[in-house]
Amino acid sequence: MNRSETWRDLQDAEVVAYRSAFARQGDYRGFFSIPEYGDADRAGVEIAETCSRCLDIGCGVLPRPVYMQTDFVGIDPFFGEGPRQFPFAQALGEHLPFPSQSFPCCSFMSTLDHQIEPLVALGEAWRILKSYGYLWLWLELRSDTDARYHWWRTQPPGTLFDAHHQHAFIKADVVALLAQSGFRWLGMNSYPGTSYWPPTQLIVGMKQ
Repeated sequence: MNRSETWRDLQDAEVVAYRSAFARQGDYRGFFSIPEYGDADRAGVEIAETCSRCLDIGCGVLPRPVYMQTDFVGIDPFFGEGPRQFPFAQALGEHLPFPSQSFPCCSFMSTLDHQIEPLVALGEAWRILKSYGYLWLWLELRSDTDARYHWWRTQPPGTLFDAHHQHAFIKADVVALLAQSGFRWLGMNSYPGTSYWPPTQLIVGMKQ
């Protein structure tokens, strides 16, 4: 199985999960960035302190994720079930429908591990960013001693890390991905876990 086939399988499964939850609850509680999970809010504050306008790659299906505390444009494969409160285009992170150097900031908010090819998606982020533009990665970094991570790294391309993610990363992976795609690592903030989310990290890089 290759990465694109895996991605399509994941997308099909997630559509069913999202729509089932929406039908039961009338919202997407438990799936995306809502106020009850404070790390998304904290990440949004950090982005808003630096960025006046940001392209969010993989914005999800919420009308407006809680981290969107500045002027955001979003792209996602899913249309969602309701109107969005920000400019939106249906697209993939590996094929962004925007001219080069058109945004000062770009974010992957818990979505880099869902990309078909993370390095390709980061290359597209580099392309659409202006010179010295900021890149934000909100994700869950695995421990260097995580047994499942090390098992997954030995599997053929296309093997899911788990039921919802194609990929998993330790810090060294992200350092390498940023360097390979033309970004300089600027720093990382870690957030404690909540009742739902595990501990997450917000990494910031800059287009070189």
